[in-house]
Amino acid sequence: MTRRRDPFAAALESLRGRAEQGVYPPGGPVVIMDEARRLNLSTTPVREALVWLSGYGLMERSPTGGFLAPRLERAIVRDRFAFRLQCVTGSLTAAGDVHGHDLGRGSGDLAGLDLAGHMLTAVRRAGNAALVDAYVRVCRQLIQLEPAERRLFPDHQEEERAVSGLFEAGGDALAEGLALYHRRRIEAAPLLILEAEAARRET
Repeated sequence: MTRRRDPFAAALESLRGRAEQGVYPPGGPVVIMDEARRLNLSTTPVREALVWLSGYGLMERSPTGGFLAPRLERAIVRDRFAFRLQCVTGSLTAAGDVHGHDLGRGSGDLAGLDLAGHMLTAVRRAGNAALVDAYVRVCRQLIQLEPAERRLFPDHQEEERAVSGLFEAGGDALAEGLALYHRRRIEAAPLLILEAEAARRET
């Protein structure tokens, strides 16, 4: 007989996926009863999952005690991209890799990584668990903007490959490449929000 999945894990997986995909209208209520019915679960695991997601910034607590989908505001989006950049460049500096001296020269473990993988590896190499946790939280909060990035920046694949190449090859251009990559998104924050909203309305 197949063992039933843990209700909390099922609720968490579904709600996290929907939050990361931007299914819920930003700032709108996420109704526990509705989500419990959709998932065919009791309200307890759904509430627990929403509390957990609130800790990761993927949900917000309502003043009335319920839960809201996180707001997409220009300043918040800009701050998240800026924080991600600080995490990566700060980690490179802490590990002595800011110029790429240890990133890709004889490092076979980096072969085949995409840009997200390179950045996460850089943050982990700093050896600061709290920093890694904060970095992962911010990255999760930015996932819902990834489709908007692809729509707004037709060259995003080439851009990401180019920055990844800087990680793999090393050199003084790494910090500059990371800064340019993030600055482009920081400056385009209002447009990214509009694109994300348009995509949500189309679904």
